[in-house]
Amino acid sequence: MNVRYRPAAIADIEKAADYIENELNNPAAAKKLKTVIVQNIALLKENPEMGMRLSEKFDIESDYRFIIIKKQIAFYEIYTDYIEIVRILDGRTDYLTRLFS
Repeated sequence: MNVRYRPAAIADIEKAADYIENELNNPAAAKKLKTVIVQNIALLKENPEMGMRLSEKFDIESDYRFIIIKKQIAFYEIYTDYIEIVRILDGRTDYLTRLFS
């Protein structure tokens, strides 16, 4: 099964990495974060249902599933032929508001 990233998900990865690289002055950690995110998301190709349903954790009507990657939460949907990464948000923020806004 293929994995597709929405533009917002790509922007989320870049924003997190930019913060680590520029604000925390740690380019190596920024690069490592990107690698870890992509590697973990790649696991969904073989195990698309490994993430928990968002509706199981919160009282929300949604088909989104999620996996936790370090301090980031990757939200995705499963379709017949592919998995779509919707957003990748920092778990220390009000991520539900950001996800549905």
